[in-house]
Amino acid sequence: MLAEAMEELGIDQPVEVIDVRGEQEAQQLKFLGSPTIRVNGQDVDPAAREAIDYGMECRLYRTEEGTVGWPSKAMMLAALKAAV
Repeated sequence: MLAEAMEELGIDQPVEVIDVRGEQEAQQLKFLGSPTIRVNGQDVDPAAREAIDYGMECRLYRTEEGTVGWPSKAMMLAALKAAV
């Protein structure tokens, strides 16, 4: 879905995928759980930007479709637009 959002906005930039391999690394990377998507270091979910509960967990996102396990395309589009 990130690729779709980037294509929709005409963004042709590399995406860095980071494999978080443990609790210590999760703390160091300020990882809020999987999946976490950041644009220029900012979480795509505005509600999570002040969160500090880092760890190896599954994330939930509150979207227009309800609570789901991934960020909405609208969240990604907004984050990408804000970064450009």
